[in-house]
Amino acid sequence: MTHESTVIPSNDTDRGINEPHMPRLRLKPEPQNSTSVPIGSVDGAWWPYSTDLEAELPELLAAVITRLGPIDRVAYELNGWDSRTTRLPFAGRSVRLDGYRFQPHGTVYVTGVDGRRLVILVVPPHCDPDAAHRALSVAAQAGNQSLVTELLSNAAPQTTADRQLQQPHLTTLETSNYPTA
Repeated sequence: MTHESTVIPSNDTDRGINEPHMPRLRLKPEPQNSTSVPIGSVDGAWWPYSTDLEAELPELLAAVITRLGPIDRVAYELNGWDSRTTRLPFAGRSVRLDGYRFQPHGTVYVTGVDGRRLVILVVPPHCDPDAAHRALSVAAQAGNQSLVTELLSNAAPQTTADRQLQQPHLTTLETSNYPTA
């Protein structure tokens, strides 16, 4: 069965003060069979609420446990997160947290106890909501083979110049067909 795991709240202000965050996560559809080779550099994208890894991970792990089963380890880029804990209690286990300087920028690797792994693009928490949702959507497209740097560029807000480049421009010949006042 293939399905896309999508958990994205429609409005961040809908959360109550004491309510847990819902992970803003989109994953590519599950492979058809266990021998399928993953396509692309990431399996999906996550937009955490902050750079506090210890606070953010429980919701992410709760969402991906359905795909990976019990979680053994999370590898992350050291420079992208505030906290540096090495263990996180989760679902009756102690999940190992390994920070690396050589970890690809903007990713976390979540590994299940059976060795299955998800590579997840991390959209910066301060990202513009439209740009973040664009990055989440592109990263989760089945068959998407974009590199992490390309996916993170989707998270950059469009500037006025970008929007103007996307607008059709009239050439001098085209504008000469319009009546003048």
